Amino acid sequence: MSDYLGYLASILVLCTFCTKTMMPLRIIALGSNVAFIAYGALLHLYPVLILHAVLLPLNAWRLTEIFRLVKRVQGTVDDDQVFRALLPFAKHMIARRGEVVIRKGDVSDALYLVMEGALWVEDAEAELGPGSIVGEMGVLSRTHLRTATVDAKSDCVLGRVAAEDFQRVYFTNPGLGLSLVRLIIDRLSRELETRRLEAVEA
Repeated sequence: MSDYLGYLASILVLCTFCTKTMMPLRIIALGSNVAFIAYGALLHLYPVLILHAVLLPLNAWRLTEIFRLVKRVQGTVDDDQVFRALLPFAKHMIARRGEVVIRKGDVSDALYLVMEGALWVEDAEAELGPGSIVGEMGVLSRTHLRTATVDAKSDCVLGRVAAEDFQRVYFTNPGLGLSLVRLIIDRLSRELETRRLEAVEA
């Protein structure tokens, strides 16, 4: 019986080295801890028993952290929640009608929250009203350059969130990054669909 437990524990340890993500790694590690504890208890191998008795709650705690992180990431999935998460870090500013808020090719050092009024994204020919986020692509890109020119279609009240503040929020709320990626994908998908329809109509 003890030999089978020893082989099982060893196989489980080997499996942890074959996993590619943390969740299955921790689950398999918990199984190996249980097997080694039983193995050590049967053969009175106290160093093995003590080691895995310590590792068992540690792996359980790490697995709990992973589940919490997954829950947090899944919990932030829409534009409104991203907007509210960034709002406390936004510095209010006024953009007058016709004013260029973002110029394509400029260095991206902030993103903007539209609180009042409307912005016009020239390249996408899209209007962004209250509750919208603009400038996130440049902040997240490797080049940190603006990807489109954005004008104030009317007098606007905007919230400016510096790139450094955004990074601070991102590291305390990982779900924010995933939500922004979804926001960008949705925006690009709508732009591509609009261009496709225009090409068909032409």
